[in-house]
Amino acid sequence: MVRPSDRPTLPTLGVEEEFILVDPQTLQPAGSGVAVSRVRHGGNEGEVHPELAPSQIEAASSVCRDLCELRRTLIRLRTELATAAAEQGWRLAAIGAAPIGQPGPPPVTDTPRYRRMYAEYGSIIEEQGVCGCHVHVGTPDLESTLRASNWLRPWLPALLLVTTNSPFYRGVDTGYASWRFALWSRLPTARPAPHFTSVAHYRGLLDCFLTSGMAMDPGMLYWYARPSAHLPTLEVRVADAAATVDEAVLLAGLIRALVTAALAADDRLRGPEHIDDQMLWAACWRAARDGLEGDALDAATGRLVPAWQLLTDLVEHLRPVLEENGDLGLINQLLRTLRARGSAASRQRAVYGRHFDIGEVIDHAVAETTQCTSL
Repeated sequence: MVRPSDRPTLPTLGVEEEFILVDPQTLQPAGSGVAVSRVRHGGNEGEVHPELAPSQIEAASSVCRDLCELRRTLIRLRTELATAAAEQGWRLAAIGAAPIGQPGPPPVTDTPRYRRMYAEYGSIIEEQGVCGCHVHVGTPDLESTLRASNWLRPWLPALLLVTTNSPFYRGVDTGYASWRFALWSRLPTARPAPHFTSVAHYRGLLDCFLTSGMAMDPGMLYWYARPSAHLPTLEVRVADAAATVDEAVLLAGLIRALVTAALAADDRLRGPEHIDDQMLWAACWRAARDGLEGDALDAATGRLVPAWQLLTDLVEHLRPVLEENGDLGLINQLLRTLRARGSAASRQRAVYGRHFDIGEVIDHAVAETTQCTSL
């Protein structure tokens, strides 16, 4: 057992969680993220912001130094937001895409940047009211951030598997565990980042995207892992909104362990870095379609394997760093809970299978949003 005083200095971490506000009568996305965001303007425990669609809200945790602190912070933020939403007559759902879908092409939240996005990208933006879980891990400089991105990229499909949480859209089962992934992939830069050869390589690609118009600004660089546009972090954006706090913490713990290994440059923990871009894209697509209960593509070998194997292989790969930083026990416990309960997508399908009532799926998602296990 590693005592806290014996742990190495670890990178800081934080999580941004996006949520959907739901009308309890129509079950459609509704409400005002701007109104709910007034509940918190900042502070030591995090802050909240409106998002692209008016019915979205984002909670950003404070900078945390360990997973238990992160877990407490996310519980507080979710509880606070759910209460604020209820006071306005809405319900808060941590889900990747609205199961009923949008009531029509939604207007964007009324800010200059979002209005410009809608003007520039048109109909692509109309179904982008989807929700992700974005994990930030602190890095000392851009070169280190790019090295961490290179080390992490082979494991992007496994990270996506942790939170697949959007099987329903427009009232039907899409056949995907993460329909959010399919909708989000319509954006021109929503792809795995390349293997970077240098800082100049990264800057050259960013300049190309800005010049071509694929990205309006650095914040529209939607790689699955990217240098944050506003923080000294690697920001990993591949995952759906986590249905539960514990799944968000599991995701964050795995990502921080990967970044820790990269920053230490420990060759024992080096993965198969030079994965073909198209192979990696195919592996991410397969993870989004089948989720944890299906087969996954191993991007290193090109072979199908049980999806759970991909995730357990990641934990085993990270065992030395998880043991050293004292997180292995918590990660294993959260992983066991996930395996026993099944993925968020499978849980929603089980609820739907009882009475084929999409309203019950939404009730389930709302309940899980503030559900906490006793750790």
